[in-house]
Amino acid sequence: MQGMAPSGSLRPSILFWYGRFLTRLKRRAQALEAFGAVTREDPRHQRAWSCLGFLLAERGQLDRAIEAFERALALDPGDAASHFNLAFLLQRAGRHEQAIPGFERAIRADASLDRAWYGLGLSLAHAGRLEEAAAGFEQAARLRPDNPYAGYQLAGLWHRLGKRERLRAEYERVRGLDAKLAERIRVEFDLPPN
Repeated sequence: MQGMAPSGSLRPSILFWYGRFLTRLKRRAQALEAFGAVTREDPRHQRAWSCLGFLLAERGQLDRAIEAFERALALDPGDAASHFNLAFLLQRAGRHEQAIPGFERAIRADASLDRAWYGLGLSLAHAGRLEEAAAGFEQAARLRPDNPYAGYQLAGLWHRLGKRERLRAEYERVRGLDAKLAERIRVEFDLPPN
């Protein structure tokens, strides 16, 4: 057996795990090469497409990363993480209207993804759909009550919508989590001190 190369069907699997290992070692360029080789040898390897997309996004190659996540989703339309990552990249590229359905699909696949609810809220807010955005941020806050950033976003929405009582309540909630962020809310949205 010594010196034998892995058989054709085994090679993509070995390369995939090698790529994961390289990623953990923070050897991103080599991991990118490994995942690229997997997708060339086995274009139906969904997880390799997803890992490739993640690494391409890290390098700022958004168009190629978007394409990789689209390929991953064509192979497994129920993958919540790939839906989230694709939507996040679209959002990062300023394509909020396109990001919204991706966040919604991620949530349908896994309703416990607080970051998908948060991302949905951001894209809805950018699209001017403020009441819907508030619902997204509220759900993100319910799922991660220790995270004050959904509260910061909610405070901004309540300010824009003229809902001062809700703004004050959100300020109080955030104040219990992060005093500096609460002070930013107070100053930015013109709340009187307590």
